[in-house]
Amino acid sequence: MNINQKRILIVLPRQLGDVLLGTPLAQVLREKYPNAQIDWWSHPMAKQILEQNPFLNNLFYYPVLKKNKTEKKDILKVILRNILLLYSNVFHLLKMRKQNYHIVIDAMNNPRTALLTFLTGAPIRISFATNPIRNLAFNHLIDRKDLNEGYLGHARLNLLKPLGIELKIEDCLKLYPKIPISSINKDKVIEWLNQSEMKFSESNTQHLSNKKCRIFDFILLSPTHRRSVRRWPAESYVNLALQMIEKHKCPVVWLWGPSENEYVYSMHTALQEKLKASDISVELSLFPPLFTLREAAFLSENALIWIGNSNGLSHIAVAAGAKTLELHGPTSPTSWCHPNKEMHLALQRTTGCIQCESNVCKLIRRECLEDLSIKDVFNVANNLILK
Repeated sequence: MNINQKRILIVLPRQLGDVLLGTPLAQVLREKYPNAQIDWWSHPMAKQILEQNPFLNNLFYYPVLKKNKTEKKDILKVILRNILLLYSNVFHLLKMRKQNYHIVIDAMNNPRTALLTFLTGAPIRISFATNPIRNLAFNHLIDRKDLNEGYLGHARLNLLKPLGIELKIEDCLKLYPKIPISSINKDKVIEWLNQSEMKFSESNTQHLSNKKCRIFDFILLSPTHRRSVRRWPAESYVNLALQMIEKHKCPVVWLWGPSENEYVYSMHTALQEKLKASDISVELSLFPPLFTLREAAFLSENALIWIGNSNGLSHIAVAAGAKTLELHGPTSPTSWCHPNKEMHLALQRTTGCIQCESNVCKLIRRECLEDLSIKDVFNVANNLILK
């Protein structure tokens, strides 16, 4: 059978950042095999990344147990729910086997994904080599080190080598993660920007430029990370924000996600105090509502620059086409920052303790990020804006 007519399954269930960084797999496969059926298997959380992806035909989400705090004390209900979950997963695996895939690409290779890949019965089963037992589920294995070299959004493309697909460096520079943005997503962000512009008028804020965004220019800050060890200090963000406002005469927008509002709002209010002390309108510090990932993507696309920690929203900004500056401490910029240096830069100290890859700092203080100077971030950010 012509491979253009074959059925291909990409297996990459989570986390959201990993799923987003894996989307170039679908694009390259679609360009190589325009008539093939290309599907994706994942955790339901990935819906907000994968739905409406133009390179995919079908999306499959495995069953998960929905959290129910009221049932935790009822042992019988808990047991029943788990039995039903087991049944749902068995039924789901049978459904996946009936798809009769010819090629399955497991981009994660954990116990669940390896089992799924094996049970599909696909003649071609590809993954990275990891555990000797799990490796038995596959008949084409790529060296694990290939996943650890270079930008992760491109490293997984090594999984396509058994299909005869090898990309040149210059080809990879044009490849970006993909997150579809609908008109509904855009409308909500535009509505908020228009409301913010009205506040500027009411507070007699000077006219703001709109070279990048059709409403007004702004600088987007993303100061969060689920691991505190990977955050540039809040005080540093506040002082950077003040300097950027003074330099560019445009507002700063604080980007945040679920359960991060208090942490980020404290920076917003701290900046407003500094603005007030400098006789600058407090309206130049903007705290938006909670946006979805796709809304955050559109907001990022319209910013002069996105500045933040190496977090999930950095990948959203890259996918949206924003200029990005990632601040790294314990992590390696090479793995997480897109290699197109005209659009995407990473900043990290060159001395002292860096790139330990640990989730817990073992030093007295987090020198990797606490000693990353505001001056350096300010200068690199301004140079990137001017590119």
